[in-house]
Amino acid sequence: MIVREKNSQLRLFSFGLKLAIVLFPSFFLLDYIYYPEYKFKLLTIRVGISSYLACILYMIHHVSARYHVSLLSSGFLLSAFSLSLMCYITGDGFASPYCISILQVIIIGALFFSIKPRYYIAAVCGMTAQHFALLNFAPWDVKSLMFNVFSIGVFAAIGMIIHFFIHKAVNEIHTLAGILPICSGCKKIRDDNGCWHEVESFILANSEAELSHSLCPDCIAMLYPEYVSKETPPAEAKSLSMSH
Repeated sequence: MIVREKNSQLRLFSFGLKLAIVLFPSFFLLDYIYYPEYKFKLLTIRVGISSYLACILYMIHHVSARYHVSLLSSGFLLSAFSLSLMCYITGDGFASPYCISILQVIIIGALFFSIKPRYYIAAVCGMTAQHFALLNFAPWDVKSLMFNVFSIGVFAAIGMIIHFFIHKAVNEIHTLAGILPICSGCKKIRDDNGCWHEVESFILANSEAELSHSLCPDCIAMLYPEYVSKETPPAEAKSLSMSH
């Protein structure tokens, strides 16, 4: 049986997405109170984003782990963009209460999406850039702009710190354990669903390891005998190993 503690990471992703799916439409009450004239437009945005997040929740359980980062990042960025769009539609721009919700997106992303820190930082930078670029076309004042710059900057820094430590903790338990069924002939590995995978693809999909390719001394002697003479000692043959 294959025991993969990386399932704990998938559960973390799932919980974060479920939380976002519930919270995003629940704030429609705020739309109804503050912007009754825009309530249907805002409701459409909320329903659309919640539906997209629900699709991501379904897909992360049915696609390879290598696609999780792309899916989660798209949900992260699209959620933030929708909030900026709501600020723009209502005409309040940087003074809109929806700007506070962007801070929530940053923290939820830090707590529940333990992707590699560089991907999280890229997502936060992209989210921040689109927010200020879009609201630059809405009416704004210096006070509201400076509040956005300060609050988003502070929360982004806090989010990056939180995300770094959570990712580090999750990465420490992200291991392969148990008995791995491996074919005696072609050396493929069987997963829990009965599918067979190449060793390289299985390791990449189920661990944080990054692979590089080399040739061991025995393979060099078999594939490139012209570079290894019979008198070549093992130590010298090892030095001929080629990485690419």
